[in-house]
Amino acid sequence: MTVSYMIRYVGEPEDADRFFNHYRTQHAAIMREYPGIRACKLHHPVSWDDPVAVNKDQILVLAELVFDSIEALNAALNAPVRQQSRADFLNFPKIIGGEIRHLAVETEVLFSEGNPQ
Repeated sequence: MTVSYMIRYVGEPEDADRFFNHYRTQHAAIMREYPGIRACKLHHPVSWDDPVAVNKDQILVLAELVFDSIEALNAALNAPVRQQSRADFLNFPKIIGGEIRHLAVETEVLFSEGNPQ
């Protein structure tokens, strides 16, 4: 199992191009230095067609940082580089009418292509 630290951004940035450029270049470069980090993924919303009535979520983007364990995540969150990424957050273009939430989850794979569980 792995552990993912999810950051959910809701709202509209003042400047979407600047927001994503900053995130992909400057912010990602800082997060790359987190000890034990395995991956950083950005999940962008897409329009989909579901015949079942579901409550569709509306986000700007969902960032996922992947670690091998909760211990590795906690070590990264308590490393000095974490404070650098928090300080860099102040350089992001403002997100209007939204919020940012954080969540840590353990991933249990029930099945994946080519690797039935």
